[in-house]
Amino acid sequence: LRCNRWEREMWYRWRPVFGWESLCPILFADPLGLVVVMPRAQQPVTLEEIQAATPVYFPEPTYETKAEAFGLVNGRVLALDYGLPWRDTVSKMRAYYADMSSR
Repeated sequence: LRCNRWEREMWYRWRPVFGWESLCPILFADPLGLVVVMPRAQQPVTLEEIQAATPVYFPEPTYETKAEAFGLVNGRVLALDYGLPWRDTVSKMRAYYADMSSR
């Protein structure tokens, strides 16, 4: 549930602020974190494809660094898994992004 809520927050709150274009779009996500709906992605993709398609952002978005966490959506390599399961990490990242957004 926490991962789903964090993905929802990343997509709706932080992506517009920081311009992260490598996150898979969220089509629907309930506030409780029961469900997140994203477009169907084609897999597998290679690490080389991921590295070529994901620009370096500052600050970095939270996403897995393994190939299984990425897929092709409309011909673009996007991060499919950008949730965080740990409460303290979510709190730290939220504070970090809030600080970075105010600069």
